[in-house]
Amino acid sequence: MEILKYNITLHRADAGNLELLRNWRNSEYVNSRMIYTEFITEEMQKKWFESINNDKNYYFIAEYNNEKVGVIHVKNIKNNAGEGGIYLASEKYENTDIVARMVLCFNDFIFDELKLDHIYSQVRRDNKKAINSSIGQGCVENEEKSSKDVIWFILKSENYLNKTKRIREILNK
Repeated sequence: MEILKYNITLHRADAGNLELLRNWRNSEYVNSRMIYTEFITEEMQKKWFESINNDKNYYFIAEYNNEKVGVIHVKNIKNNAGEGGIYLASEKYENTDIVARMVLCFNDFIFDELKLDHIYSQVRRDNKKAINSSIGQGCVENEEKSSKDVIWFILKSENYLNKTKRIREILNK
């Protein structure tokens, strides 16, 4: 499966991508922003992939200008909702419009193709860029689930469409 929009191509992760994903995920740059921070072994990665390679989980590798730049996903889909997540492969993509392009492309897929009502996400409180990105796309904090270390966000389709209307128009030109 491949999705192309806003100059981003999302390629569904497959068994051939496992080592690339594991290397990114274990890197200091990515791992330092994650809630789960344990080192991931090759065996753990294979077991994880076997558990998510189905129609309840969509993991994509994002490509921009023919370069693999990160991962975006929605997992554990049930009752028209799922948990979303994203990470960049390297800090060199920070402070660019790549995250916005990835999020818009994927959220359009989530709401237009999968027809989910909402997605939720968990963000470490010390990850200010992810918090700002979440708010920028229309996420609202679920204070009942949030803790001192983690903010739980919820993103409903109508909030996303309203909050990102202008940027989607600009990127579609």
